Amino acid sequence: MKIASHAVGPALSRINPRWTLRGRQPLSRRACLLHVGCEESSEQLVLLGHSEADRAFNPAVARQEYRLLGSLRAAGLPVAEPLALVTDHEPPFLITSFLGGAPRFSAEDLPIFCLQLATTLNALHAVDSKPTFLPRLADVLAADINGRRRGDKRIRAALRAAFGGIRLNAPVLLHGDFWLGNLLWEGDQLTGIVDWEDAMLGDPLADLCKSRLEMLWALGAEAMELYTAGYLSLNSALDISARPFWDLWGAARLSHFATFAADANAAEKMRAQYDDFVDAALDALQK
Repeated sequence: MKIASHAVGPALSRINPRWTLRGRQPLSRRACLLHVGCEESSEQLVLLGHSEADRAFNPAVARQEYRLLGSLRAAGLPVAEPLALVTDHEPPFLITSFLGGAPRFSAEDLPIFCLQLATTLNALHAVDSKPTFLPRLADVLAADINGRRRGDKRIRAALRAAFGGIRLNAPVLLHGDFWLGNLLWEGDQLTGIVDWEDAMLGDPLADLCKSRLEMLWALGAEAMELYTAGYLSLNSALDISARPFWDLWGAARLSHFATFAADANAAEKMRAQYDDFVDAALDALQK
């Protein structure tokens, strides 16, 4: 993400006229930690950009994420405060407050941790005011099926064949990338949910099923099933007949997993888990 420092200064001035940029360091592919302040004080903020692919698919993604964060904070969710939106720079970017905490990738009490995750996803889906400015899942799905993302052609073919016959649940707010790396904790306290650039409106099973695969990679099959059961226990009225379909859609969006595997051994293990996950979904979809 290339955001020139000279573009950041005016945005900081809009937040606080006395602030200057003292330093910056990358946090992720799209996030950068900003050290800002004046003579007697200092602050940490976060600069968020968006990939070229995300901007090509949704040119309004920066503006939408900025608006969404404001809505979510008003609803009481633990998200960063949106402080500045810069649209006269290419690429556009936003600046938010900094959230403390760090991701957790292990748990001493797995059932309790998985239920916490399920409860968090449920709370997100239960937000009353639906941000109508967000993309619709149907549009994202159509683009994915037609090859916007690289992946297994077999999966895309199965999704195309099945789509017309699935039953959809009422749309809710979807995070779009709900996984352990986007949840911040201090001890057992959830302190933040980050990376909302993939947010959309659609069937809650889409969020659940994509995160099922990421739970499998992070914590194993038992955790995936505990997490799934926990979420469904909180949503007993959901029609889950299309779960295999959404499992496949999640797999299609995560076919690039080898790019974030720690090493070759991890990539090989993830590939085996991915193949088993996809095979199970294909088998269930054909029944």
